[in-house]
Amino acid sequence: MKTFEKVIIRSYIGDLFKSQISYLENQIEGIVYDENIEFLHHTRVMSRRIRNTITVFSPFIGKKTSKRWFSSLKKLTKSLTKVRDLDVQIAFLEKEISEISEQKFLTGLQRLLLRKQQLREKKQTGVKQSILDFEKEKSLTEIQLFIDNNPFDSENFSPPNELKRLGHLEVEKLTKICFSYVPFITSPDNTEALHSLRIAMKNLRYTTELFQPIYPQLESSISTMKKFQDDLGEIHDYDVWLADLDRFLDEEKQRISKFYGQSGPFNFIKPGITYLIDDIKNRKIKTHEEFLKRWNDQFQNQFWANLRMIFENYDE
Repeated sequence: MKTFEKVIIRSYIGDLFKSQISYLENQIEGIVYDENIEFLHHTRVMSRRIRNTITVFSPFIGKKTSKRWFSSLKKLTKSLTKVRDLDVQIAFLEKEISEISEQKFLTGLQRLLLRKQQLREKKQTGVKQSILDFEKEKSLTEIQLFIDNNPFDSENFSPPNELKRLGHLEVEKLTKICFSYVPFITSPDNTEALHSLRIAMKNLRYTTELFQPIYPQLESSISTMKKFQDDLGEIHDYDVWLADLDRFLDEEKQRISKFYGQSGPFNFIKPGITYLIDDIKNRKIKTHEEFLKRWNDQFQNQFWANLRMIFENYDE
């Protein structure tokens, strides 16, 4: 690769990082000083986006540096994921309880909400500690130094062929990974395949967005990917719920038996949980049907062929 191409690509990476870390720093500040759960969600999402940027452009950043930054951000993402899942579940339960009219279901749902709130409160200290640990590693300081050392000239920028080639190779690779799960998407019971497709689709979307400044026509494709990702994310949330509810029934029954010396009071809790299990199963089926229709419609509309065509525009 020619040296001037590498210089231009590094400046392009720096410009991507610039907006990403500015946003991440604002969200982290929100977690520390504000109780709005959206700050935590946005921090988690942006930490994933930055990790994706590091992965795609690792050859231009440096292997050791990329590994260090990636590891630091991954620890941050992981520490926040379970907390974010609890926030989503608590909001879901609060909405369910506000809409339930049958008293016999309320006791179980309210007990489940209480347990989720108790667990969330226990994890709050861990959230702030995770932020402190992340800040101590100075990854964002190092990324800022990378930005400063690789200034981006937007007025004179012209994407080098090597940058376009990289986009083509990455999108081709990730598209193939997505399609490796397609034979299994017709059944909502293929939990692992749908979960893996969700992750692959997220990686494809984030990678595609990295090249949107070069290909503005990608906006429609990215919008479609987001819809796929949202559908699959909702299905995954339902799968997490179903596993949680089975576990909750077992744990709560044991807790009640230990406290009362018998499990009779558990019968007041069980109806609400079995109602929720049935409700979530039905929601999952409906969401899966909507996802499958969207997928098939977009396939017929040549979505994948059009996406590839955009990235094929470079000199071999």
